[in-house]
Amino acid sequence: MEEKRWGFPNENDTDRIQKLYYDVNINTIFNRTKLRNLKNKFVKYVKFITKFKQKVVDPEIHTYQKIQDDAYQTINERRVDDALQTSFTNEDVEKGQALFEIFNDAKDDCDKVKYYSLYWADSIEHIYNKINEIKTHQKKLKHYKKCSHCENMNIVTNCGCKSNHKLCSDCSDDITECPVCEEDLGLQYCAICMENKKKIVETGCENKHQTCKQCLDKIIGKNNLCPFCRDYCSKEPVDPHPASYYLMNNGEDIRDVWQDMADDMRER
Repeated sequence: MEEKRWGFPNENDTDRIQKLYYDVNINTIFNRTKLRNLKNKFVKYVKFITKFKQKVVDPEIHTYQKIQDDAYQTINERRVDDALQTSFTNEDVEKGQALFEIFNDAKDDCDKVKYYSLYWADSIEHIYNKINEIKTHQKKLKHYKKCSHCENMNIVTNCGCKSNHKLCSDCSDDITECPVCEEDLGLQYCAICMENKKKIVETGCENKHQTCKQCLDKIIGKNNLCPFCRDYCSKEPVDPHPASYYLMNNGEDIRDVWQDMADDMRER
């Protein structure tokens, strides 16, 4: 089912802004001039509908609101007079009915214009969201370059080969050699994070299992157990807390205080 498109108000060409809003994929534009021109079109349009709303729509709301308020005030005044009056003529009844009709008509017209005003305000919000989307893409575009393998514009990183080929995330994912020059990158597979890493180390267990350095640091900090055989990775006691964890407000290490207390107890 096709997505329902927002109908943007425009006195000149109703479909022009709608086509720019829905049919132009901003993420596929890598030309700064095109992005700037597209953003300027949206900025120009939002200025137009904002100005029209302020000069035409909002004054109409105030006009109908004033008519409604005046009629309501007159009705209340007549109710006071009617409470003191003992008899009514046909002319009095007709005037009262006319006032109620004016009040109801002004209320209906005011509600319609208010709804129209909300429609314009929502259109302005839609355009501002699109302008912010373009600005975000413009900031990212500073870091976009052409991938050496797929030649698509994207954020690229050096793959590590001698030719320094720059690859996007899709082309550099799970590779052991450069896809451009086919040079072996010297990467080894880590069974924990399931990524190819430059440095693979032993966990320190008796079975000499291996993992990458980043995963080993996390394992030792968590429980110091090899994830393959559950043997201890480091034979030395492992403190999971950083050094700052033990600092007191006066800057003294609380472990030194504990040690002094233990020495005093032994002397006693």
